[in-house]
Amino acid sequence: MKNYISDYEKFDKENAYYGNDLGVTVDGEITRFKVWAPLCTAAYLNLYTGGDGDNRVETVCMRKIESGVWYVELFHDVYGMYYTYTLEYEYNETHEVVDLYAKACGVNGNRGYIANLAALNPEGWEDSARVVCKSPVDAIIYECHVRDFSISGTSGVHWSKMGRFEGFVEPNSRYEGVATGIDHLKELGITHVQLMPVADYATVDEKKNGSGQYNWGYDPKNYMCLEGSYSSNPEDGDVRIREFKTLVMELHKAGIGVILDVVFNHTYYTTESNFHMTVPYYYHRIDEHGMFTNGSGCGNETASEHLMMRKYMIDALKFWVTEYKIDGFRFDLMGLHDIETMNIIRDELDKIDPSILMYGEGWTGGESPYPTDKLSFKWNSYSFGRIGLFNDNIRDAIKGSTFNLHDTGFVSGNRHANSAIKRGITANARYKSLQGTADDLCWAFTPAQAINYCEAHDNHTLWDKLSISVSDRSEEDRRRMDKLAAAIVILSQGVPFIQLGQDFLRTKPKVFKAHETANETNIYDGNSWNAPDETNMIRWDEKKKNLDVFSYYKALIALRKSSPLFRMRTSEELDEHLFFHDNGDDVITYELYSKDECYLIALNPQNEKKTVNLPNGVFYCRLNDEGKPVYKNVYGNVTVPRISCAVFKRIKE
Repeated sequence: MKNYISDYEKFDKENAYYGNDLGVTVDGEITRFKVWAPLCTAAYLNLYTGGDGDNRVETVCMRKIESGVWYVELFHDVYGMYYTYTLEYEYNETHEVVDLYAKACGVNGNRGYIANLAALNPEGWEDSARVVCKSPVDAIIYECHVRDFSISGTSGVHWSKMGRFEGFVEPNSRYEGVATGIDHLKELGITHVQLMPVADYATVDEKKNGSGQYNWGYDPKNYMCLEGSYSSNPEDGDVRIREFKTLVMELHKAGIGVILDVVFNHTYYTTESNFHMTVPYYYHRIDEHGMFTNGSGCGNETASEHLMMRKYMIDALKFWVTEYKIDGFRFDLMGLHDIETMNIIRDELDKIDPSILMYGEGWTGGESPYPTDKLSFKWNSYSFGRIGLFNDNIRDAIKGSTFNLHDTGFVSGNRHANSAIKRGITANARYKSLQGTADDLCWAFTPAQAINYCEAHDNHTLWDKLSISVSDRSEEDRRRMDKLAAAIVILSQGVPFIQLGQDFLRTKPKVFKAHETANETNIYDGNSWNAPDETNMIRWDEKKKNLDVFSYYKALIALRKSSPLFRMRTSEELDEHLFFHDNGDDVITYELYSKDECYLIALNPQNEKKTVNLPNGVFYCRLNDEGKPVYKNVYGNVTVPRISCAVFKRIKE
């Protein structure tokens, strides 16, 4: 298709549309359709009775109005109908496209669906509300994939709901007496679930629902529609909406917020994407040769700096918040989005609810032609300080480089990681007492900007990484390393982030193909985006097997929630209330102090017990290496067991 745009800034000035009524709007018995397609020569609305198949019932000519918008209105009720647009261009080029602003879709997302959204609210929806989160540092985020959560036979979920929205919130699910599913989330004590992409994606055939197909969902197709493979009936455009609203409502009832993983940085299709076929060469970045650039590593990258792509992102996010009561967003490859767009999005979400969380990956998947000083890279963080960033510095300091499987980190005995760990404890924010120490790692504007983690869906799980990098150590040693890693993530300043199953030593065993040979390294899958359920599913029997590890994570979360000293808001608070003690290179020890409380946290990665000095006063062990308190008065010198974290709380001065 020919590129009709030579000057994008000029094109935006002449064609950008600022109305809030793109897509389908219903006013009484009048249904209006608007599509922004300034380059086409004619546009038609197609109405269907089904999400696929030969069932078109009407084609209506649309007329061009202001700013490149094509418009038609129907004087009858079309709820329950499916629709597309046919757009004609010069050189006899015609494309049938899905409305970019479709709020619902049919099977496999090939047609938009006209849903009566208000009629699909489950009972009790109006009484449920977003979770109150006064500051991002009050959040404890748990990343989940809908299918992984309940597809295993050990999930205790009814077979008809396994791997689906319904199964995610089925109450009272158990494996041999151990809580699974939503009851597990409540038991653990996390505050927010981050759902891996649930917007409509391309590579799972919804017509073969239940056939074992799998994808993480980073192959976006329709950004305001829900993925049908997670519903009980992908053929009915209403069902996925009702079931997802039920999921959100039940999590809210449990006091758990819902964060969506959004993938605006690229489209799965390029020339065949609805974006490109609606306005050719507009929504993506193009190089000087007219080729799609590939900063995502997925074949293209979107152009967030173009006004209508920026508007699209804003409109989509506001829709998810207002229609589904979403509590936050995680931006995939956020480094591809321009800083101005991200700050505008933050402003717009603030108008709805300032507590809505916003964070993302401060990197790209490839090289982008857009100026790096204008993109949302981690090193530009002070330019968008109200938006969080994944802290890959603390991640690699804890367990060793993600990209070198045999590299070790602090918990596995690498003493060179101490400075990076200290920076991570202070949320990689400005902290006076560390000035001159690993200053290149001081990037966060406030503690709330650092999303601390050591495991996510990408790369190997923490347990698998340890199984490779310190395979010569005993399982007991590696269990202690895992628990020490959890203590660093959960007790550091900033926002803790945990992957589903990390709290009971999740592993991802690789399923080998006929031509592949197993070795001691590749038996674990570090890139399971389309691996089968046997690799990705949560085996809830592992929770029962590793209940001591789960209990330790649970205790860490309870401790973090118990005191504001673990959740400081500003760098000034860090300077006033956090003090590192000098214990050489063996143990990292720091004090959290206020007029009401005093804690000493000791992190001992050594394979032998160590002695540390308590501040003045009488203390007790608030959390030992089993995650339990020891109600015995201690003062002066105390012992920290090998490869462990110990937390002491002052009783009196």
